[in-house]
Amino acid sequence: MKQEREIWEKFKAGDKSALSYVYFSNFRLMFQYGIKFIKDPEFIKDCIQDVFINLVHAGINLGATDNIRFYLFKALKNNILKNRDRRRKEETFEILPFRFELGLSVEDELIEKESHSEKAKLLIHAMESLSDRQREIIYLRYQCGLKYDEISELMQISNDSARKLVYRTVHILREKIGGRRSSMVLFYVSRIDKYVLQHNFSCPRNGAAGT
Repeated sequence: MKQEREIWEKFKAGDKSALSYVYFSNFRLMFQYGIKFIKDPEFIKDCIQDVFINLVHAGINLGATDNIRFYLFKALKNNILKNRDRRRKEETFEILPFRFELGLSVEDELIEKESHSEKAKLLIHAMESLSDRQREIIYLRYQCGLKYDEISELMQISNDSARKLVYRTVHILREKIGGRRSSMVLFYVSRIDKYVLQHNFSCPRNGAAGT
């Protein structure tokens, strides 16, 4: 995307408005992605800060991208994995596989009409029955909008495997909610875009990382 490339080039050049835009438009999604690996909000927020500090320091030496969100997700996942063992030695926290957690607040927002409530309940139960990797790939594909080559790189699987996993997962969801059309399943999946987050989570308001 031309606009993404232009914003990223400004970010690399040290443009403060571009830094602010990239930081605040992606912080919450990065947190939601990171907390699914390690259930330690402060650790994840520290990792996000580290990512932006490193990116700002790298500046013009950063690679090009036309998908900033993917670039940030990849950097965050690498940072989490790099710091996980070090932090494990310093303090105790729970290390989790990728989890897709839903709550009643999501259901309430998703379904505004009583006639839709049964479909949402079926979908929520279906999502909870998926494996961790199935949840992850549905999240990345239909809620973050990543392309298959980006997903395959993040999940360290082949492009073909990513496509097959998405197909199988959608088929499972369709079967579990009564054989409904794939388009309807994907519509509901794409609407579930908020998660049950830790109560102490808050998106920083005063300035961006590295400033």
